[in-house]
Amino acid sequence: MPELRGNPRIALATEAIRSAEVLVIGAGAGLSAAAGYDFTNSEKFARDYPGMLQHGFTEKIQMMANFSVGENILWGYYLQNVAETRFDNGEPHPVHQALRQLSELFKDWFVVTTNVDALFQRNGFDQRRIYTPQGDYGLGQCRSGCTQETWSSKPWIDNLLNQVDRSTQKLADELIPRCPNCGGPTFFNVRCASWFVDKPWLEGRLRWEAWLKRNRTQKVLSIDIGSGFNTPMWVRWPLEKITSRNPQSTLIRINRDHPDIPKQIEAQSISFQEDPLNVLNSILEDL
Repeated sequence: MPELRGNPRIALATEAIRSAEVLVIGAGAGLSAAAGYDFTNSEKFARDYPGMLQHGFTEKIQMMANFSVGENILWGYYLQNVAETRFDNGEPHPVHQALRQLSELFKDWFVVTTNVDALFQRNGFDQRRIYTPQGDYGLGQCRSGCTQETWSSKPWIDNLLNQVDRSTQKLADELIPRCPNCGGPTFFNVRCASWFVDKPWLEGRLRWEAWLKRNRTQKVLSIDIGSGFNTPMWVRWPLEKITSRNPQSTLIRINRDHPDIPKQIEAQSISFQEDPLNVLNSILEDL
C-alpha cells in the first residue's frame, strides 16, 4: 500500500476539512468494494458461487439486475448475495468507521449513496441524515405494481437461503417468493426497473433537498468516494455541482477507476486513486 503520510494532497485535504462549515459524503459501489464487497472479483466468485460457473457467470457484476437468467437462478443467486452484502453480522467496517469519524467533526452533515447494502446505517450513521435513492436490499416489493407497499426481505433469507441448490445455484419453482397481495413476482426494493417502489425513499429525498437548500451558501466539503458513471446523477454530478456553485467549497474524490475532475472545479478539488481506507486514515492522522 503506497505511503500517503506527508503527501501534499493529504495536507490539502485536511486543510479543506478544517476550513469547511458542512460536510456531504457521497458514496458509490467503490465504497462497498473497499468494505470487502467486490463485485468484480472472479476468484472469490468461483469459490462462493461454484454452481454459477456452469451458467457462464464469473463475476457478481454480471448478475446485477439480470432478470434474463430466469427466476430459479435469479433467486438462487440473490438470496446468497443479499445475505452476504446486507445481512452479514461481521465486525464494523473500517472504511465506514473512518468516514463516521470525519462526520463527527461537523455539526451539519449528510450522506447520499447509491449503495443498497445499508452499510452506513449498520456502522452507526444516523438514518435521518442518509438518502439512498437506489433502495435497500433489506426490503422486498411486488414487481407487478399492484401495491406501493414494501416489506422486510429478511424472512426470505432466513427461510429460503438454505434451500438453494448449491450445485446449480437454483431455487425450486415452488419456493420462489410471491407477492402477498396479488401472488405476482417479487424482488428486493432496488431501483433496477420501472416497477421500483420509490415510496420508502421520498422522505430521504426531501431531507436531502432541504439540506442542499439550507447550505447553498456554506463552505461545503464534499467527499465523493467510489461513485462512477453507471448512475452519476445521484452522487457524482450533484457533488460536482455543489462545488462549482461556491468557489469556497471543496471536493475530495476518492476513486480507483474514475478519479478525474471537471476542469472548471480542478482548483477546488483533490483527487485520490489510492485505497480509500489508506486515504481516510492518512487524513485522520494528519488532522
